[in-house]
Amino acid sequence: MFKYLPVLAFLFIFTISKAQNPYQISVSNTTLAATDSVMPFWFAANRHGKIQSKNSILNISELIVEKGYINKAKSGLGTNWGGDFIAAFGTENYYQLNRAYAGLSFKGWELKGGMFYDEVKFAGLSTSNGNITRSENARPIPMVRFSTLDFKPVPFVQNWLSFKAEYDEGFLNDERYVDGAHLHHKSLYFKIHTSTLWNFDIGFEHYAMWGGTSQNENIGDLPEGWNAYWHYVFALPGNEDFLVTDQKNNSGNQLGTYQLKYERNLPEMKIALYVSHPWEDNSGLNWHNWPDNLLGIHLDFHNKNGLITDVVYEFTNSRQQGIKDSIYYFDSNSEKWKIREYDNYYNHSVYRSGFTYQQQMMSSPLFFPVAESDGISMGIKSNRFFSHHIGAKGNLSEKINWKGMLTYIQHSGTYSKPYTINQKQISGFFEIQYFNPKLPVEIGLSAAADANNVTGKNLGFNFSVIKNW
Repeated sequence: MFKYLPVLAFLFIFTISKAQNPYQISVSNTTLAATDSVMPFWFAANRHGKIQSKNSILNISELIVEKGYINKAKSGLGTNWGGDFIAAFGTENYYQLNRAYAGLSFKGWELKGGMFYDEVKFAGLSTSNGNITRSENARPIPMVRFSTLDFKPVPFVQNWLSFKAEYDEGFLNDERYVDGAHLHHKSLYFKIHTSTLWNFDIGFEHYAMWGGTSQNENIGDLPEGWNAYWHYVFALPGNEDFLVTDQKNNSGNQLGTYQLKYERNLPEMKIALYVSHPWEDNSGLNWHNWPDNLLGIHLDFHNKNGLITDVVYEFTNSRQQGIKDSIYYFDSNSEKWKIREYDNYYNHSVYRSGFTYQQQMMSSPLFFPVAESDGISMGIKSNRFFSHHIGAKGNLSEKINWKGMLTYIQHSGTYSKPYTINQKQISGFFEIQYFNPKLPVEIGLSAAADANNVTGKNLGFNFSVIKNW
């Protein structure tokens, strides 16, 4: 049933969209080339799955048509819809419909169906859009979402407290180890704003991968239907219809984040400090894996015509995964050494494709590389790493914008399959965009490079031409 809801929602809302909503049309052509057989990291990461990295030369044409809300339709009835089609030619040619969605809003609430993007945060300079589990890396999955459009005042305390919420049901229709799996998601955020100078956000995000048919003949069909659904949604242990492991623990593949953000307005800039803390079981929910976080700071300068308008620094760590001292411990009952239970971020023993879609990470792209077998994702090879990342953007002149990012990351593999040698990589990216009213198009030039102590060096260049209406 869930497979058809996005399509039905799209068709329903499309037919009642109002003619006065503003249209936006964009046509672009981008050519990318790399010295290696794959694209540099920052050419493919956080591009909504548009760029498949297994190409040394790639030419992409993209058509975007959208019809947006008027002032986000916070009062009265509003509609929006859009689509995004891509044709790519390279070592491997591919065509894909990246977006096809429609939304209906009323007084700050929204019902949306199809495939759509989330809002880009922190000026597009974050490694994972400020959320270690919820990035802009992979293609959007088909889903239905009921949510608030933005923060809404909480009754009786609306002067200082507001909330934002989402409830999503999607399905993973790619080639994967558990065919036909569903993905549930919900989030709840509160904003405290007792002063005009600062505010504080606290949020909780929950994902549950459930249902489907496993390639493992000993597992086969996993529980579905309404009775099973509520076990997944509330992260409850399964009943007798579930696997033994789900009866002892939680149903399906459960994961999520705690989100914290503090914003402060200063005369020259707005500063945002943010934390994204991952969890996959009680050790994460109880903060026993407290060293593992995405920690970031965003400097948002008020002068948007200056040389530097935004700066982001992030430190990400995922090495602890609930293990305090050692992965081994001595069991006095059996008088044997045993392995402690660890979190194994974004991998799963039943849903072996992990937290991926179309062979790309839905979480932070810093979790890499994705393991594949016969074109099917088999999780990630390394989920234990730490990284330092800095990004900045601004204006070289009235007609030229620039953006740059530099990332250092050190990978150690997983607890079950550690690397014999830590993989260390530096990835850089620099982009210039030229806007001139005398020209009918916008022009973009960029370069990206990787230096890895195991896989070697890679250098790439990008040239793009864009026309917007």
